[in-house]
Amino acid sequence: MKINAETKYCQTCGIPLDIDYTNLKASQNVEYCDYCLHNGVKLYDFSMDYLIYLWGLFPEEYYKETGVNLTSEELRAEMSKRLPNIKRWKQKINTAHVQYDLIIRVQEYINRHLFDDLDSDKLSYVAGISKYYFRRLFKAVCGENMGTYIQRLRLEYIAFKLITTDVSVPKLLDQINYQNKHTLSRAFKSYFNCSIPEFRKKHSNVNPERKNPIRIEPSIEKISGIRIAYLKLERTNNVSHSYSVLWKQLLQFSEKYELSSKGCKYVNLTLDYPYITPEEQSRFMIGVTLPQSFEAPKGFGVYEIHAGEYAIFRFKGFYHELNKVYCHIYLDWLPTSDYTLREQLTFETYINTPQKTPASELITDIYIPITKKET
Repeated sequence: MKINAETKYCQTCGIPLDIDYTNLKASQNVEYCDYCLHNGVKLYDFSMDYLIYLWGLFPEEYYKETGVNLTSEELRAEMSKRLPNIKRWKQKINTAHVQYDLIIRVQEYINRHLFDDLDSDKLSYVAGISKYYFRRLFKAVCGENMGTYIQRLRLEYIAFKLITTDVSVPKLLDQINYQNKHTLSRAFKSYFNCSIPEFRKKHSNVNPERKNPIRIEPSIEKISGIRIAYLKLERTNNVSHSYSVLWKQLLQFSEKYELSSKGCKYVNLTLDYPYITPEEQSRFMIGVTLPQSFEAPKGFGVYEIHAGEYAIFRFKGFYHELNKVYCHIYLDWLPTSDYTLREQLTFETYINTPQKTPASELITDIYIPITKKET
């Protein structure tokens, strides 16, 4: 069978359809191969990745049906490009992305109104769907129900404030409008397995023995606003993007428009609380800075990092050691400095990349938004 741009493919398994259009019968199905049509394969609940894996196991079957001889690796590569565009999988992908976008909209609303009264009526209105469907969809996408998700973000925010400021608990309660001190104490202990005073003592005291092996003195600089094109890492059940997949897309975009040669830098912004939020639940934006008036392509978001004063920590070494740098920043440097956090959003820029640099020579700049402490 000769495969060209006019070839149609089975809308379930992706195999080329050998159709003689000059003698096409009115009753002949032109969407599914005979096997899928007669054996009901289109009803099987395979994942697309699993189907690609299966094709790679049996390339001889593909050859038998099409006369096209491909290796397992070539066939899997071909199916990886083809299957997302056929009916069965395209519909699933589109549905998943619509659901994902709805929940991302709600998550952004929660971030802006974290300590307001939030219930399923209000948040389903934000999503534009019924509250019953919204509850099911939120858990399916996020992996936890709405109440648990909001409670977790509130407690992580409070924990971050406890280790990065010296604000008293009563004053913190006034600032965030939490229900009451006793409710907070119970919830906090249940989540962090220790009381608020124990947590603060454990985490926010400067380490007098200076055991942290990574110690860096920052430069304090005022920076202008930074505009980036970004992709968002959300660890959800329906749409899961690994760092490697997102970085590959970002690198391809940057190389296509030669952004590196124009002085653009790769950026990682954390939307949660370094050192507090569990890594498996952390959310990130990864992106690249943009030249003035450059339009980001479809599929990329655009975000403006706020101008202001930042403490910039330059670290040379393995990425997996960055958590130690954040420990130094929040537990050692910040409590004894003349500064306090201006906001919790931090970001990193990468001076070089693993594609061209040994892992031990990688250079990362960590930007901490700060303001002078009141005297």
